[in-house]
Amino acid sequence: MKKTHLILLFAAAAIFATGCDRLDIAGMVVNRSDTEERVADWLDYNAQNSEPVIENVPDEYCIYSTSDSHYSDRDGFELQGPKDRLYKYVTIERNDQKAIFSLLVGDLANQSGEAGYRRADSSMRFNAETQVKNDPCFPVLGNHDLYYDCAKFYKQYFHTSTYTVTVKTVGGFKDLYIFLDSGNGTHGKRQLEWLEEKLSHRKDYRHCFVISHNWLFRTSYNYTTTPAANLPQDEQYAFMDLMSRNNVDMVIMGHFHMREQRQFGGVQYVMTDNLNDGGKPSYLVLTVGEKVRYEYEELEME
Repeated sequence: MKKTHLILLFAAAAIFATGCDRLDIAGMVVNRSDTEERVADWLDYNAQNSEPVIENVPDEYCIYSTSDSHYSDRDGFELQGPKDRLYKYVTIERNDQKAIFSLLVGDLANQSGEAGYRRADSSMRFNAETQVKNDPCFPVLGNHDLYYDCAKFYKQYFHTSTYTVTVKTVGGFKDLYIFLDSGNGTHGKRQLEWLEEKLSHRKDYRHCFVISHNWLFRTSYNYTTTPAANLPQDEQYAFMDLMSRNNVDMVIMGHFHMREQRQFGGVQYVMTDNLNDGGKPSYLVLTVGEKVRYEYEELEME
């Protein structure tokens, strides 16, 4: 009886969970977009467009981080309205005089074709009536951003998920932020080669942060083990070794919709909270100066 109920439940989900305007049962759990092809696109975009450099920043500043907004065409709230969680998050950051940018660490959309990306993009746009600064919000791609062959929409709206942001302070310090695509549960050969090249210049920077969607540690019984959720074990070990050998300060991740922190090999790993409307949305505030400090803040919604 239970097996029959599960089959019927899955069939019902398949009927209603359509994306990109077509029924695609496998598309709910399988990313058909190829990591190597996407990374080639991201790096080609970077070659034609300068990667962001933020200058004249105080020696101590703040950045904000959250993940998993999961916006879709099923969201009924008004964009940039009182129930728009992503808009509220970027507004808080843009009204913080010490903050210089925010992060959105994957799963911007929820497998609903172009609508989710259009909604996320609209929520991140500057509103001069409510926001005092036009600070950027830098995203990376997550597994839900790929389902139903919708990677093309992430590319259309957000252009790249393998890139760097450099911060230059008034005191002559430089901090490096490295963004990675882990949507398929792997960083891939070419992206890891690119990452190693970027980290070969680590000594030129005061602090170094790596931002990628998939959390590396499985420490709770309810963590999933789908291909989109796990790096291959050998890649996971190699990645963590690379972080340690190059003195990366912090790896910022998302994916599991709950806050968590781990220290490994001298590196701080932090999982951000989520902006999904289930539970209480919250975000991370990092203070970057001589040292790096962080704390979680609740996102107070009306």
